Amino acid sequence: MVFENATYNMTALHNASNVYDLVVYANDSTGQILVGLFVIAVFFIMFVGLKRNAEFAESLLASSFICFVISGFFTYGKLLNMIFPLIFLAITAFTILFMQMSKK
Repeated sequence: MVFENATYNMTALHNASNVYDLVVYANDSTGQILVGLFVIAVFFIMFVGLKRNAEFAESLLASSFICFVISGFFTYGKLLNMIFPLIFLAITAFTILFMQMSKK
């Protein structure tokens, strides 16, 4: 096998003693993009999964609210910029407004 005797330089991770430190290191190495793209990926996966059994607005509302909560936790842990929870909150609010307006 090709990678049988491969060695990897893990000296940059000598301060990583738990999963949080590893995620912080990876997030810093990618320029604060890793966690943001993770939340966006969760949003789209959840939206498509919910779209199979629910209406468009209902699946958009559920996925945006859950991603708002997730991004709030990541923002509190200083892994994500404050703009992400605000964007998901705006999507949630406009979806609620759309659902209320379309009822009438």
